Amino acid sequence: MNIILASSSPRRKSILSGLFGTFRVLPPSIDERHLPGETPEAFTVRIAEEKCRAIQDSSVVRESPALIITADTIVTIGGLIIGKPADFKDAVRMISELSGRTHRVITGLSLSTVEKNGAVSAPLTGSEVTEVSFKKLDRNGIIRYLNAIEYLDKAGSYAIQEHGSMILQGYRGSVTNIIGFPLRLFFSMLAEMRLVQELFNI
Repeated sequence: MNIILASSSPRRKSILSGLFGTFRVLPPSIDERHLPGETPEAFTVRIAEEKCRAIQDSSVVRESPALIITADTIVTIGGLIIGKPADFKDAVRMISELSGRTHRVITGLSLSTVEKNGAVSAPLTGSEVTEVSFKKLDRNGIIRYLNAIEYLDKAGSYAIQEHGSMILQGYRGSVTNIIGFPLRLFFSMLAEMRLVQELFNI
């Protein structure tokens, strides 16, 4: 079965490389603006599913059979979504807002299959939530951390797999969810779709 990852995230590529080796990367093009009154959970689930449907509608689904994988990860605190920083100043602001507090990382994950006859399944979509607590950081500590990582492509301006000990107090839940691809949820959804044996020969 062909694997299609509809994401340009280096973290997701790395995690899936460990599972499948080779796969096709095809980032979708959708409107990712937040809707008025939409909760962070509803937002990330909607975006993951819309990404999946965008790939379903593309010509690449003719390469059957295939598994389409889409995901969207956000950082949220106080009901607000914290996206990717615009620049260094914005990254400092984001980390300052998270300093000494507990926030949530939410990933929406959507899967769909393409059969040999070209039939496409309706997306199966779920979400994973992890609580993350930051140390109390002063401005110098925040700047040292940001100078040690690539922060511009990361929601919340951080990545626990990159010098995470500098900022992380602790977390509760899936660590791979914080990185951007919740493996526990992924395997649970594959089991629901009865794809584990076919994909992993077990």
